[in-house]
Amino acid sequence: MSILTRIRQINRRRALGWAAFSYAVAVLSGAFLGAEITLRSKTRRVKGEFVPVGRRGNSVYLPASPETLSRGVVGIVPLLPNQGHATLGPPRQAGTLVRREILDERGVLPNGSLAWVSTFVYNGTPQQLGIPFQHTAVHTEVGEMPAWHIPAVSGEKDAIAIVIHGHGGQRAQALRMLPALRRSGVASLFVTFRNAHGAPRVGKGYLSLGDGEAADVIAALEWAKAAGYKRAMLYGFSMGGNVALCVLRSRHQPYPIPVTGVALDCPALDWRDTIRSNGQRYGIPTFMARHIGNFVQYLVTRRSGQDFDVVDQLAAAPSFNLPMLLWHGTRDATIPIRQSDALAAARPDLVEYHRVEGAKHIRCWNINPEKYDGELEAFIARVLPGVKV
Repeated sequence: MSILTRIRQINRRRALGWAAFSYAVAVLSGAFLGAEITLRSKTRRVKGEFVPVGRRGNSVYLPASPETLSRGVVGIVPLLPNQGHATLGPPRQAGTLVRREILDERGVLPNGSLAWVSTFVYNGTPQQLGIPFQHTAVHTEVGEMPAWHIPAVSGEKDAIAIVIHGHGGQRAQALRMLPALRRSGVASLFVTFRNAHGAPRVGKGYLSLGDGEAADVIAALEWAKAAGYKRAMLYGFSMGGNVALCVLRSRHQPYPIPVTGVALDCPALDWRDTIRSNGQRYGIPTFMARHIGNFVQYLVTRRSGQDFDVVDQLAAAPSFNLPMLLWHGTRDATIPIRQSDALAAARPDLVEYHRVEGAKHIRCWNINPEKYDGELEAFIARVLPGVKV
């Protein structure tokens, strides 16, 4: 019997039924996984790779990989032996290896060592940069949130930046920007929020994508007031940007101390769009990604009570009244850049927008650190004038 004959003998209704069943299983499986990631994502370690290091003078040779080939600056920490930290400049191909020049080095990066390399540059505490800081905790209604307090260089307790990490993120991811914050004259408080790694678990451990976490940032402002600070700015990364904008909602005002500006790095502004986009990111056909995205939203709401309207910052854009500094990379595969485009277009009176060509998610600094730092320092001088440098 030929193959064509066998195909003709297949019961079409049964075949269509199995196809529909398989499609439903695929959609539901993807949705359950997506909902779990959305609600619970957190990591113990800063993202990076472990690689062997070859060193000749000021040049470092690394095996080629997506991380070692990333555009712009990366950081590297030797593990065996662990003697230091270095920042490395842009990559150049050297045969089958990647060559990068050392820009700055603390301690020793030995030839032949095993090292952690990452576009997040740092994986420790401010001590990794040689900057004095204090471990502290922000008291909230749901527990003590670990934080790092970095006093201003001047010692003045005037202005403070509240630095908010992202979904599944770590405070160390923002250490790249700490030197610029220090040069601007402000103190910093690198905070965590409920259900993030190292922070108290609340209920079933579900994230609320910005709304519930905003209460922890308000508590951080209370901490700053009790510590003697008089004014603040918010600085949010990815989901941390949504948290910062949730703080601007009227139900959180008046603030414990005045908030005069908000800096946003690749912020998640529309979670519905983000969920749909991340389905397509993994090669899922558009129509299937749309179905999976809809089911993810349904499951997240059923499991946690999440109201996606409450964390839709594009819809809330008309209500904002503070100056904003906004960066977003054109190669961001996590949060679509169209969200930041839309916010900048909706509020050109408030938003200073920097669209960074070639930057991946919260990697805008890496493409041109000097430019990014200059934009941050200028914004701080504008929204927190008179800070003693």
